[in-house]
Amino acid sequence: MLEVVEENKNVKILKISMPHEVIDKARDEVYEEISKDIKIKGFRPGMAPRNLINSIIGIDKINEMIKEHVADEAYEEIIEEYLKTPQGEDVILPPRLKSVELGGNAEVTFEIHLFPKVEIESMDNVEITIPKLHDDKDKMLNDSLEDLRKEKSILIPKDGNIEIGDQVEIEYQDLTGKDPEKKELELKVAKPEEGNIFSYLVGKKAGDEFDFSTVAENTGNTTKLHVKILKVYSVKLPDLDDNFAKMVDDKYETLEDLKNGLRSQIDKVVDGFTDSLKTDEVLNELVKKTKLDVLDSTIDYFIDYVIEKKKEDKTYDKELKEKFKGDEKAFKDSIRNDVINYMKLEGAIKLIAKERSLDVSDEEIFEEARETYEKSKISDERLKVMLKKDSDLYQSIKRDLISHKVAKELLKNAIVKESDVDEISEDAEEIEEENEKESEGSN
Repeated sequence: MLEVVEENKNVKILKISMPHEVIDKARDEVYEEISKDIKIKGFRPGMAPRNLINSIIGIDKINEMIKEHVADEAYEEIIEEYLKTPQGEDVILPPRLKSVELGGNAEVTFEIHLFPKVEIESMDNVEITIPKLHDDKDKMLNDSLEDLRKEKSILIPKDGNIEIGDQVEIEYQDLTGKDPEKKELELKVAKPEEGNIFSYLVGKKAGDEFDFSTVAENTGNTTKLHVKILKVYSVKLPDLDDNFAKMVDDKYETLEDLKNGLRSQIDKVVDGFTDSLKTDEVLNELVKKTKLDVLDSTIDYFIDYVIEKKKEDKTYDKELKEKFKGDEKAFKDSIRNDVINYMKLEGAIKLIAKERSLDVSDEEIFEEARETYEKSKISDERLKVMLKKDSDLYQSIKRDLISHKVAKELLKNAIVKESDVDEISEDAEEIEEENEKESEGSN
């Protein structure tokens, strides 16, 4: 039987009462596990009497093991009777075990942390600023044409000295003995700089050989290579004309056709990126205008949970060293800020979606998944099975779609401004400086 025995803001204490048979089952399992692992002279594995096991292991330790088994059984019941029900959608963290009491029946209590209640200030006429992208379309078109010219470039064998922009084929061999096999590589000769291979290549010609040392950035280890220049090519870019357009794709008859096709692609990319920027910015403003009614214990538990996950994924030490220079307090403060912003955003999205009756259908989730996995060539039937079996994938897509719908609603009454990238960077620096001053003042 499951009941709520205590409730405080976003935290509930749930008690599960289970019959004595659950304790008996757990006890049998514990003694069976111990008797299989323990070796007692005169007894075959699994046949040692319980009173002898008690004297060796200790009754207190055995009771603790029984409680762990009972707690596992209770956790499964929590999942079935609470987490898998509609009310379970509000649970923000895994249930945390508080106590296990073994008497006539087993009574197990769990601490359940729910999404906290939020209060949102008015989002009407909220101002957001995004970088100007449409002004760069001509540059994007020219860049695309240049990329296509390079892609369709003609390589002409060259006997003379290597120059910047040439293409070379080289053969190289590791002289340290780690990998003595000779290998080949094609290189586009870039600007020579101290220590890079191009400073050795420029001025040489096919047939020349030289030794070259390179230092790995991540380890600092030095590798010495012997390099032989096999072939040298000058690179000729095709002229921008109608023939070039046909070379790119026979669906284009003229250069103007190609340009129009590229403009259409650029429009689609820019519009999509602009919509993404608007979504991000309006959701950032939503976070700023959202207040949480949350217990400190939830925040602390969430921080500990994130840290534990990072340690399990073996990313904690790397982030601590690279991003925070070993300052654990700064790292924890950063996680705390992320946790609070996450709860604000998720709580606000849930509230607005509920108030405005925004929902996502299974068909919408399937279509979004199909677009995401389009390049993977996954069949529709297999994709439907994936969504059915992988609840995390299903919920992740659903959450993203709901977020976009909420953002779209908020943008209806938002004031969108466009600024040059440099202006936005300056504004961001000013905001960061103000935040630092406020932080210093609060300390």
